[in-house]
Amino acid sequence: MHTASLVLLGLGLAFSSAGCSPTSETTATTPTEITTATEGSSSGGETDADSTSSTGSVSTTSTGNGTTGTTASAFCGDGIVQDDEQCDEGEANSNKAACTSSCVLNVCGDGLLLKDVEECDEAEDNADDSTCTSVCTINVCGDGYLLEEIEECDEGEANSDNAACTGSCTENFCGDGFLYEGVEECDDVDIQFSGGGDGCSEKCKHEIVFFPSIDRFTGDLGGRAGADEICRLAGKYSIKMPWPMDNNTIFRAWIADPTCPVTHRFPHSDLPYVRLDGKVIANGWNDFVNGLKSGDASMNEYGIVINKDYVLQAWTALDGDGSKISNAAARSCNYWKLEGDAFFGSVGRVDLGGKNWSQWKSGGQPVTRGCHKEAHIYCLQINCDLYPDYCEPNYCAP
Repeated sequence: MHTASLVLLGLGLAFSSAGCSPTSETTATTPTEITTATEGSSSGGETDADSTSSTGSVSTTSTGNGTTGTTASAFCGDGIVQDDEQCDEGEANSNKAACTSSCVLNVCGDGLLLKDVEECDEAEDNADDSTCTSVCTINVCGDGYLLEEIEECDEGEANSDNAACTGSCTENFCGDGFLYEGVEECDDVDIQFSGGGDGCSEKCKHEIVFFPSIDRFTGDLGGRAGADEICRLAGKYSIKMPWPMDNNTIFRAWIADPTCPVTHRFPHSDLPYVRLDGKVIANGWNDFVNGLKSGDASMNEYGIVINKDYVLQAWTALDGDGSKISNAAARSCNYWKLEGDAFFGSVGRVDLGGKNWSQWKSGGQPVTRGCHKEAHIYCLQINCDLYPDYCEPNYCAP
């Protein structure tokens, strides 16, 4: 009786003990929240504009044996592209980098300057007619984008000082000094003086300038070569000529020469012949040698009209058509090499019209002047671009 009871009691304790033994673990999970910050520090509640601040969930796991573990959820800046992120380069995220601090791709038009890729980015203000173009490049002359209120034109690689749009993105116009090929014949930046009279008209067309020298000389001019040099210098130092004299134009003297007639020294051009004020005095060579109007030959290289208060004579020994007068050697100070009072030179009058401007006649006879006295010299322009042969030294046309 007692033995059976003890056995049953032992079995009961065994089963009771087994029911209290831990045969499996129980867990409890408590979620908490964490915040991480990258690329910047915060102080006083403020965070750098270029920093990455992300909040994610952290799961805290408790086990029956007293141990815990944590698992963080995804956040921008963790280096892993997840959820709605376009990119995530971790600590390399930056508003100046390919992946911004908000984990979106840095693109033109977002207002964020992508270093070494974009030159500018003004977001919605980007425009091809603005300072920052639609492709995030700075709008400059020559890029083909017209910058309003700054550029007058921009044709990209087609920009040229000889084209409609110049190399400085200004419209090519007559008087700017840029030769607009196919439109202008010349352009000499005639700023101080208007109306032509300098070899290029106010409409940028070629013209031939004619003037009597402001200075006067005795009959010993140093021959024809000396007279040509006087005219060259007169053109070079004239304040009425806005451009420097160079190889594209020269002035030569309208005087008799023993070896080459003046009609062979100058081209018989169809261009207009003008004074320094731009007044057309002849429409081509034939008109020029057939006679001028009174006063047309009176304006010197400084734009001053020579009037009766000054010496009016000019050395020529030429008829109005350019041919030498008879007995020219005796009437040309021996072709401009003598100045004694026993020698004479034939003259024209700057104030007279007809052919008297070149050969002044009185009573039907040429008027002469003592070679020791002074007179002006007529100077006529040659455009060397148009007539290169005539600009060669000692050239005499056949």
